[in-house]
Amino acid sequence: MSSKPAGKATKKKLRVEDQVDLDENEPLLSQITGGMPSWLASLMLHLAAILALALWTLPLTSREPTALSSAEVDTEIVELNEEILDIEFQTEDTDLEETSELDVEVDLDTEIEIESLESSEAMTFEDTSLDLVDFSADIGMMEATPSSGSGMGVEGLSGRSAAGRRRMVRKAGGSRESEQAVDAALLWLARHQLPDGSWSFDHRYGECNGQCSHPGEKAKLRAGATGLALLPFLGAGNTHREGKYHDIVERGGAALVQMLKMTPDGATVIDKDVKGGPWMYSHGIASMALSEAFAMTGDETLRAPAQSLLAFTCNAQDPKGGGWRYQPRQKGDTSVMGWHVGALKSGYMASLQVPPIVVQRASYYLDTAEVDGGVGYCYNPYSPEPPKYSSTCSSIGLLCRMYMGMDQTNPVLQRGVERLLKYGPSKNNAYYNYYAAQVIYQFTGGEGPLWKKWNDKLRDQLVATQETEGHQAGSWTPPHKSHAQKSGGRLYVTAMSAMTLEVYYRLMPIYQKQATEGFDAQEEEADDKEK
Repeated sequence: MSSKPAGKATKKKLRVEDQVDLDENEPLLSQITGGMPSWLASLMLHLAAILALALWTLPLTSREPTALSSAEVDTEIVELNEEILDIEFQTEDTDLEETSELDVEVDLDTEIEIESLESSEAMTFEDTSLDLVDFSADIGMMEATPSSGSGMGVEGLSGRSAAGRRRMVRKAGGSRESEQAVDAALLWLARHQLPDGSWSFDHRYGECNGQCSHPGEKAKLRAGATGLALLPFLGAGNTHREGKYHDIVERGGAALVQMLKMTPDGATVIDKDVKGGPWMYSHGIASMALSEAFAMTGDETLRAPAQSLLAFTCNAQDPKGGGWRYQPRQKGDTSVMGWHVGALKSGYMASLQVPPIVVQRASYYLDTAEVDGGVGYCYNPYSPEPPKYSSTCSSIGLLCRMYMGMDQTNPVLQRGVERLLKYGPSKNNAYYNYYAAQVIYQFTGGEGPLWKKWNDKLRDQLVATQETEGHQAGSWTPPHKSHAQKSGGRLYVTAMSAMTLEVYYRLMPIYQKQATEGFDAQEEEADDKEK
């Protein structure tokens, strides 16, 4: 698509450790299927209708209809390969044209006083109060009603129940060790929660008292750190109502709600007061966390904050290009966009109001960011430099395409997945591993020889590199020169790695029939109780 703006070349290369051999003459899909409390007081205010949101139009492509659900594949049209492939990872490292440090243009004063982190008393949901907006009937918003058969409504979170988690770990290749690693990571995160219920990327305060190395520099991004720390707890089935860490989630969620502030465009996080780009990362992460908490519990006191965050997300979208970046309505980049599309998807699963035009614009952004005809994606399509394939951004783009309804049999999607499979997991980029694992899991349904080879490698690598001694036990040390080493530090890498190990049950497979089918009566009953 030569008429598209050029993308920006990235700064550093990601060292990808191994590759997987594929049969170029065999369809990729055939190869993959071969082995078969209350938070808030009464909400009083109403935000003005989002008029501009429904007025913009964009040229739409001829791709599959854009949606946040995805249709099931007619398995009769898929040619199955019954042979088990002999897949080997190459031993030599391969350099890719990939950045290991995201190009975030920020200028932050990262100094923060320890008193400011410890002075607040712990809150519970009853203590929080914030007037937010109820978007029950705003112009230009459409309430999503997820299909019960798509696996992408609230049913898409059913794997997080105790019964669902056990079943999906067995089915998709988790192990006792990988589940122990998740539990150890949650314990580390719980021990590094601050007295007021929040978290900081500079994790050295509170109980830690500097015992753990590699703090992150973005200490003022409290909402981003809090939302990111909450996500692995939610992914493992913990909510403010139930689970081993329900008290941690309750205090963390209450702290996160206290960090919200109203604007004419909806609710956003107080990280907005921080100079530079990461604020919009924090907003997307916070929106994901509160939407998931609402979807998992149905607690109506969460509806308003979650919906208000989504409203801000919609208003912050670039109305012409369809993306998100560092400031509202700024031309987008693929990395920031990934969190906001993830937030929209979480809102969809929670049956919150998702404007179709916002999803269509996001699809248009992806068209602009395409590399190699959609097989990959660049980081910044508006850079004057030629667009360059990024494995991390390609993972983000492909996952977004799946969320928007791209069919599993689409040859562009298949070639994009194939390229990631050839690269294999990385030893130094938790961001890439988090997104790429989701792409390959969703595409394969967590089955088949290609998923097994990818999963075995990444799963065992994460288990082997997790800290096991001292106060650092349960965390991951940021790899040398990785993009997270200075920015998010140990807390960031630990949260991302834990979520990667939760891939089996965080979201049910998109391209399969209702993933809860086949539960026996005891599992179904246990699942209902967990919900």
